[in-house]
Amino acid sequence: MGKAFNIAEEGHVSFGSYPIAATGVTTLDAINMEGYSHLSAIIGFGATNGTDITVTAYEATDNAATGADLLAFSYYQETTASTDVLGARVLNSTTALAFDNSATSNIFAVIEIDASQLSDGHNWVNLTLSSNSDTTPFTVVYIQSGARYSGPESPTVLS
Repeated sequence: MGKAFNIAEEGHVSFGSYPIAATGVTTLDAINMEGYSHLSAIIGFGATNGTDITVTAYEATDNAATGADLLAFSYYQETTASTDVLGARVLNSTTALAFDNSATSNIFAVIEIDASQLSDGHNWVNLTLSSNSDTTPFTVVYIQSGARYSGPESPTVLS
C-alpha cells in the first residue's frame, strides 16, 4: 500500500477560481510556489455551452505577473461526461490545453507543474482560461505538495 498524503498538513489547498462562468479571458489567482515543490491544478467544467476553452500557464516573478513567460506543463484529461477516468499523461509543450467543450459536459483535467520547471526568480504560476463568449461554468482547485515547512496552518500562497 502507498504512503498516505495528508493535504492539510503536508501540502496546501486553495482555489484558483471558485465556480464561475468562463467568458472571454479569465485570469485565475496567481499561486506562489516558493514553499512547495509541486502544483496540481484540477480544472472542472460543468454544462457545456458550445465552444472550446483554452487553458494557458505562465510563470512570473510576482503575483502581478511581472516578467510573465509562457510555461509548458503536463496534464491528464478526462473527456467522457461525469466519469473519473483520466487519460494518459500528456506533455503540453505548446503551453496551452484546449478543452473540446463543444459537445461534452462535466469534464475535467489535472495540470501538473513542478517548481523545478520554473526559471530562477519566477516563483509564481498563473493560469488563464480563454473562450469565445462561452459561459460554461468551471472551478479550479490548486493542490500544492512537497512543502518546505509543513503544518496544518500554512500561510497563504495566493495573490
